[in-house]
Amino acid sequence: MTTTAQPRRPGGKILNPELAGAPRPLRGDAARNRARVLDAARAAFTEDGADVQMEQIARRAGVGVGTLYRNFPTKQALIAELAQRWMDERVEIAEEALAMPDPAEAFGWFVRRTAEDMASDAGLCHMFSGGNCALPSLLVDRTEVLLSRARSVGAVRADLSVSDFQAILGGLSAAIARTEKWELFAEMLITGLRAPTPCP
Repeated sequence: MTTTAQPRRPGGKILNPELAGAPRPLRGDAARNRARVLDAARAAFTEDGADVQMEQIARRAGVGVGTLYRNFPTKQALIAELAQRWMDERVEIAEEALAMPDPAEAFGWFVRRTAEDMASDAGLCHMFSGGNCALPSLLVDRTEVLLSRARSVGAVRADLSVSDFQAILGGLSAAIARTEKWELFAEMLITGLRAPTPCP
């Protein structure tokens, strides 16, 4: 009868087969370093946008460059992690809007809040501009409900889709990146998206 060799530690102690090959959880200091890198990267991208260098982030986090690259092998990997955080926040904001009883007010608040966040966060602004982010399914669902409610009261055009709205937000972010007049652009967007008034 043959038996499968069990994984062993050095010295001969048999390991739990279910745990063999499983990724180890980060040690306390490693987890803290990763959190410091993400916080530092978020602050750096908020202030300077995507042009910030990895070495700058490492200095800001108070860790070595090697530690940074062990956690995030590329700048794109770091941006992807931050993008997930940003998108989670967008979901929360969409849910806040959906809790408002007036669909038109909810849509307007969502647009204004997004514009304000773009104006204060260069990283978010960069992510929306030029199609640099894909909306997660949960945010797509929340946005569709938000638009559907707004359509029902004429606050947005009947033919406005989520992908159209995302493209428009990309244009909004590009405009905001060039000027501080985010309130003006937000109001223009809200007004421009209203359903046409039927002719008498």
